[in-house]
Amino acid sequence: MADCTVVLLNWNNAADTIHCLRSLRYLRGVRPEVIVVDNGSTDDSVACIRAAAAHLGFPVTVLETGSNLGFGGGCNVGIRHALEQGADYLWLLNTDAIPHPDALRSLVEAMERNAQVGAVGSVIYDLERPEHIQTWGGGQVHLRLGVTHHHRHPVKPGRLHYLTACSLLLRGISLTQTGLFDEKMFFMYWEDADLCLRLRQKGWDLAVAERSLVWHRTSSSLGRTHPLKDYYVTVSVGHFQRRYAPSPSVAMALGMTARITRRAAMGRWLNVRAMVAALRHQPPPVAATPPRGLAPCSGTDILRVAIEASTLRGVKAGIGHYAAALSQHLASAPGVEVRYFTAQEYAELPPRPTGLLTRQKPRWRQWIPMGRQVQYQLQRWRLAQLSRSWHPNLVFGPNFIVPPTDAPSVLVIHDLSHLRYPETHPPERVAFMARQLRPAIARSSAVVVDSHFTEQEVLSYFPEAAGRLHVIYPGIESRMAVPPSAAVENALNALLKGDDRRFFLFLSTLEPRKNLEGLLAAYAALPAAIRGAHPLVLVGQMGWQESNFAAILTGMVARGEVRMLGYLRDELLPALYRRALALVYPSLYEGFGLPPIEAMATGCPVLVANVSSLPEVCGDAALYCDPLDVGSITAGMQRLAEDDALRTRLAAAGPARAALYTWEDAATQALAVMREVVGR
Repeated sequence: MADCTVVLLNWNNAADTIHCLRSLRYLRGVRPEVIVVDNGSTDDSVACIRAAAAHLGFPVTVLETGSNLGFGGGCNVGIRHALEQGADYLWLLNTDAIPHPDALRSLVEAMERNAQVGAVGSVIYDLERPEHIQTWGGGQVHLRLGVTHHHRHPVKPGRLHYLTACSLLLRGISLTQTGLFDEKMFFMYWEDADLCLRLRQKGWDLAVAERSLVWHRTSSSLGRTHPLKDYYVTVSVGHFQRRYAPSPSVAMALGMTARITRRAAMGRWLNVRAMVAALRHQPPPVAATPPRGLAPCSGTDILRVAIEASTLRGVKAGIGHYAAALSQHLASAPGVEVRYFTAQEYAELPPRPTGLLTRQKPRWRQWIPMGRQVQYQLQRWRLAQLSRSWHPNLVFGPNFIVPPTDAPSVLVIHDLSHLRYPETHPPERVAFMARQLRPAIARSSAVVVDSHFTEQEVLSYFPEAAGRLHVIYPGIESRMAVPPSAAVENALNALLKGDDRRFFLFLSTLEPRKNLEGLLAAYAALPAAIRGAHPLVLVGQMGWQESNFAAILTGMVARGEVRMLGYLRDELLPALYRRALALVYPSLYEGFGLPPIEAMATGCPVLVANVSSLPEVCGDAALYCDPLDVGSITAGMQRLAEDDALRTRLAAAGPARAALYTWEDAATQALAVMREVVGR
């Protein structure tokens, strides 16, 4: 494949540039050279970009212009450098844009299918409304009216007059015939239309790669309504019309009359003044301001974090334990203050659990129609109250969804099981997540995921999140590696009613995704001698659709083969793992998988599914099975029951593997992401 170079142009906007650079890590099929041209930034953009580039895993060339040369002039610096290095193709990509992993490959394929194509554009979506198309590659120039029209659907080649430089692949040899951007005529806006018209005049075709998708934040350089945008558009339109329009004066009069009338009707008189100044060749009436967004360089100010804490109420499942542990470490970090909010309240301290009962009263959101949506709206209201009284710098959502807020937010996505296996969730939960997750991602400044597997899952469903993804492995409590006290051992003996047999342990919420039905069938297929020597112990609160396995479970409990301990308090778990023969965890889908790592820390052998995140997380310290094959689960359990050497090996390997995952490391990494987001 031909050599390709990406050219990014930065001006006082390191945050977006770094997000864009990070998104390039996920490109498939093409590994381009990357050039960042800093166009005379007056902040610390260059230092921030160089620091971030050192951790990307691919080289980045940073060129500094020393002054603002305009869009075309800045891009030309990068283009000339790339051509000198022998680049065949040049991909101009806005720094406030996030490409799909296949975006560049699709552009190159479209270019190579037709040697007469000199430029290829992408389908541009709105980053803040990810399913809304901004531009289908480019648009049409109405020379007699002095206006352009962006296409938002495929058009015939004759109507494709220009391609937007938001994402534009150029053939190097075509530029040797047409020249680069006309930086003398166009400081900002319309330079891409001018270049495309010159390409067409030289006989080159334009094309749109329909599978090259890019998500773009609209007008992040100046803002949608900034007077300077109208000023430079007016200047550029004048140059363009004088060069191409059959009646430049008429076209200018028609186009400018329409623009000025619209601005006046909206009361934007400073914009009107800016356009009039441009027509009179006068300086703009307003100075340029840096793009919105903060440079992601760390500082020393206090970080005030509002934490969405609904999972801390009541009996905690996996996400509740995650939120509790991470919140505790964040609250104890120097320079950090935290507050908690739920649908019921906001407070300085986390919500108190309702107790350690194994059975809970039904939650109100389960019997109120649209209960989750009602809870979400109440959370939004509580967050607004907290924001008015405390003014957080950042909102942290450890449970998928964060309500809208003026403060930047960091979102945690643990898995996408509601998309991969919707049948394993209540329909109301699936519908709520379908409505709210994508908008929450669009609003978030950073998205934390629990594993590289989940990272790829998010990219598959939400590729627009590419530049904001951070893999941070959860940790386990240090108490898992500490031998239990005599009091805890006595409590466990009482719970087990004096039964000292080593048992197969299953620990999780009892729900379809955890494949309990398959586990019960696999255990039932074991030889009677093994079942007699090693009962199956189930620990966890009842989840959804327990009726799927209720019939077989009832019979096995009656025969004494299965024991159900319900939800256990945390201090009993290390002793429980140590007493078990092995943990069996044939889950269909996991974003991380905390119970296997906890078991490993205690030296308990582990049998896990060979799918989703589990091989990544467990490595060579676990025995694997096919969760969809009952025979495979049975065979794994039988090996663990009969092979002493295997159990000894796994017990020895487990603690070293578990030591890789600590809450201290997770909190340190999460805090670094938060400080980057808010610039302190």
